Amino acid sequence: MQPKIFVETYGCTQNKGDSEIIKYLLKEFLVDSIDKADIVIVNTCGVKGQTEKKIVERISLLLINKKVIVSGCLPKINLNVIDKNVSGIIGPHDIDRIQEVVFADEKKVYLSEDNRRLGPKTAFKKIRDESTSAIVQISEGCVGRCSFCCTRFARGSVHSFPIEEIIGEVKDALSKGYREILFTSQDTAAYGVDIDTNLVTLLKRVIDIDGEFRLRLGMANPNHIKSFENELVPIYNDPHMYRFLHVPVQSGDDKVLSDMRRDHTIKDYISTVSLFRKNIKDLYLCTDIIVGYPTEDDAAFENTLKLVEKIRPDKINLTRFSPRPGTPSTKLKQIPSWIVKERSRKLNVLRKKISFEINQTYIGRDFKALITEKNIDGTFTGRIYNYKPVIVDDAKVGEFKDIVIEDATSTYLVGR
Repeated sequence: MQPKIFVETYGCTQNKGDSEIIKYLLKEFLVDSIDKADIVIVNTCGVKGQTEKKIVERISLLLINKKVIVSGCLPKINLNVIDKNVSGIIGPHDIDRIQEVVFADEKKVYLSEDNRRLGPKTAFKKIRDESTSAIVQISEGCVGRCSFCCTRFARGSVHSFPIEEIIGEVKDALSKGYREILFTSQDTAAYGVDIDTNLVTLLKRVIDIDGEFRLRLGMANPNHIKSFENELVPIYNDPHMYRFLHVPVQSGDDKVLSDMRRDHTIKDYISTVSLFRKNIKDLYLCTDIIVGYPTEDDAAFENTLKLVEKIRPDKINLTRFSPRPGTPSTKLKQIPSWIVKERSRKLNVLRKKISFEINQTYIGRDFKALITEKNIDGTFTGRIYNYKPVIVDDAKVGEFKDIVIEDATSTYLVGR
């Protein structure tokens, strides 16, 4: 009997891109609801302890009445937590073997170490979702050595994909009606370090493509973006580019950053942010912060609060530190959980306050928004020129709609 397969995805945009490849490889067996499926492929994330716990519990629940195959980063990060009753396991560099795993008579496990085994993922066909957004993976892996991060165990060192193949995928997506291109990697700023090119060269090629579309650049580490920031700023003023800058700082304290092996200082970070803010109107600044790193004392946390007040990011991806297998930070004495929770609460209050104040300044202004998706409640989400989300009542996915901002919350704008 033909299997009925559903793919459930957790984690980052890169993982969603991998799921699109998996879906294409299994396209004749896919169903649109997990209730209809007899096989569920759980494409996992393992970057945080909280996420791992959620996924492990989910797998156990699904195993009650489904056949489960596990893919993604978690098997490469913490294989032992995955239920022994799953029917197969594949890592991020083995997704081409998914059919073999699905149809095997016995449990198959493929966890290749070589992140170049598949070749460029731009070469694979994909089944994208019904929004107007197309995920384009420009590279995989990183050159970082962060003491808290386990992602490099799953994704490996930097493997940059050829510029011509990336351009080809962008053009193909645009020809099929997609109007928002999402460039993703573990660190987009490290693109090209292994193939004698860089991110600026790639972006210049993309913004030269004809047509009305928007390009969002994914997370870029500050130590790498520093080397070409003066060349990057003019590109951000091109109408194709969202004025969205995602540069993670992780802590506002230099000693903690050194302990984290982040390879940048607070001064470096502020300098980069200041350069972009000075030259790019309405820059949407997104950053990542970890609270409760083992060497973060009260003074270090206060420095983080001060940095946030100084740079006033539009969005903070806030994470409570959790020790991950194989990382140097697991050997350090952990901070009591109640202290970490309280620091997270304080920073969350400040984060929401700043985001609300920034978003309030958009009220009464006119913008052209790209409508990217229809929401469950019947409204639509659009993105203005700096990637700020705006909710509107009446629109069509894929259209560029003139709107006026009439209200704002800490997380989104409201337009008409």
